[in-house]
Amino acid sequence: MRALLIQPGARHGYALARFLVQADALQGLYTDFAVASDSTGARLIRALATVGIAPKLSRRVVDGVPAQSLRRHSPTSLVMGRTSQHRPERWNFRKDDLRQADIVYAQYFAGGAQFDELTARGARFISDVFITPSAHRIASREAALFPDWGEAPLSPEAGMALDAVSIAMIERSDALFCPSQSVIEDVAGYLPSARAKCRLVRYGSGLNFLEPGQPTPKRVLFAGSIQLRKGPQYLAQAAARIARIDPEIIFVFAGALSPEAAAQLRAPNIELLGHISREEMRRQFLRADIFAFPSLAEGSAGVVLEAMAAGLPIVATREAGVEFSDGESGIVVPAANADALETAILQIVGDRAMRDSMARSARTEFAAYDDRAWAAAFVCALREFAPNG
Repeated sequence: MRALLIQPGARHGYALARFLVQADALQGLYTDFAVASDSTGARLIRALATVGIAPKLSRRVVDGVPAQSLRRHSPTSLVMGRTSQHRPERWNFRKDDLRQADIVYAQYFAGGAQFDELTARGARFISDVFITPSAHRIASREAALFPDWGEAPLSPEAGMALDAVSIAMIERSDALFCPSQSVIEDVAGYLPSARAKCRLVRYGSGLNFLEPGQPTPKRVLFAGSIQLRKGPQYLAQAAARIARIDPEIIFVFAGALSPEAAAQLRAPNIELLGHISREEMRRQFLRADIFAFPSLAEGSAGVVLEAMAAGLPIVATREAGVEFSDGESGIVVPAANADALETAILQIVGDRAMRDSMARSARTEFAAYDDRAWAAAFVCALREFAPNG
């Protein structure tokens, strides 16, 4: 099996490319900008990050993938892509890659505008459906319901354009790798027969917490970019109600947010951390008592897996995309339901024995999501579609 991987951005820290290298199956990683970890560029990026210059660039350093496997956009094409928003993204695929690859694996139909070129020699095209296709509709609905949060609904034209990409992906891909059952159900909502193309391939996480947690009782943590799609508005409603019952329960929001969102979240029992470093995020996981993530649309939320790795009871929706044992590792709540969030948080905070039992169970369940399990599941699922396995 030889797989050509198309991945704009640094999703999962390029884990899929590493898994393919480990399986001796990576034909090439096509991405917008990345540098191999042993390159001069990587050393420069790390040096800049240590003095606080462009720290986000460090995410573009690829570990475990040889430099000769990287295929990057040229700086000119990157600039042209930004100035030509309505033109399909074009990739300069190497002829030897197209000749040797029998699998094309694309992040949400990336490269789909060149579908015929990619599959001309019989390669199977597989799309990673990393988010529910209807996520933009959900975000627009919430923006209309909560206008004070500063998010604008998409125009009908923009929504139709996003749906067109999703429909093309669903119809043309040979397989759709979905990280959660909620994504499969959403795909089927677009095209019921596409359920047969879907494969449940759960994401994992390489994060480990070797040090024991030192939870601060009644400290409820939310992590991730603070946008309406992820449900902070409903957690804020629950926090306001809980403040009248037990004002010592503190809600901590870690993640980038707009001034409008910050204004909506300001309250005596809410602490806003803004965007924080990975190391500080680790400390927040270890300090927290509970992790709450009432997202309305995800693929599979990595922050939930990280919280499980840290040994935190989880209060989350099924739409967050991570399967955990309801009642054992946490409590599953319905989406857009502040009442359910309030009840679940108070139940766990009020029963320390339950809280500690859920913490142990969450950490145990995380073992099924570590990098080794993820790599094995991903490569095994790909081999189903490779002509020679």
